[in-house]
Amino acid sequence: MALNAKTAGNSQGPKQDNLEPDVYPGRLVQIIDYGLQAQKPYQGKDKPPVNVVGFTYELVTEFMKDDDGNDIEDKPRWISETMPLHNLKADKAKSTQRYKAFDPTEQYDGDFVQCLDTPVNIIVTHNKQGDKLYVNVGDVTSMNAKKALACPELKNPAKYFDLDAPDMDIFKSLPEWVQKKICENLNFKGSPLDKLLNGAPEKKVPKPVKAKPEADQEDEDIPY
Repeated sequence: MALNAKTAGNSQGPKQDNLEPDVYPGRLVQIIDYGLQAQKPYQGKDKPPVNVVGFTYELVTEFMKDDDGNDIEDKPRWISETMPLHNLKADKAKSTQRYKAFDPTEQYDGDFVQCLDTPVNIIVTHNKQGDKLYVNVGDVTSMNAKKALACPELKNPAKYFDLDAPDMDIFKSLPEWVQKKICENLNFKGSPLDKLLNGAPEKKVPKPVKAKPEADQEDEDIPY
């Protein structure tokens, strides 16, 4: 091991190219409950805090590249987005649009966790601000039944983090900046996560069992 403070921690593998704007098949691999978060002022006016949720998608046809530019087939590309979490009655809310893409027939009765591992189409967009290029999730749409059946399985286990019943193994597996944002939620003090981080024993809760999707569900046909 080279004990050099200037080079330590810089071995991150080859630089990966940005995903191009396109429609990619993928699966919902991760859901994160960020809790009640403060919002930035808009046009000089304060905005009330909102509950925030994060979704991560595993792209089933895009992979990290090795030094020779070849696909690392056990390391698929991920892309994430965060948004305010609203009641499903808010038809125009982005979280409602996402839920309807995951569960068009609402067979899971609004339960996002049941939607984990669902095949979807992820529309990737670019947004340039000054010299910086941001690769974003522009939209997510349902995948039709035929293509969903043919969609490759996840390479990584689907997981979720719920602030009401925090799983510390999952929490510790998240990047530090994500952990920090979760702990900045306005209800953190005295919460179950706060107590666990300060030494209280963790209470394990059973994982929900996902119901089998309806085989005859059809939706828009976006090519891979």
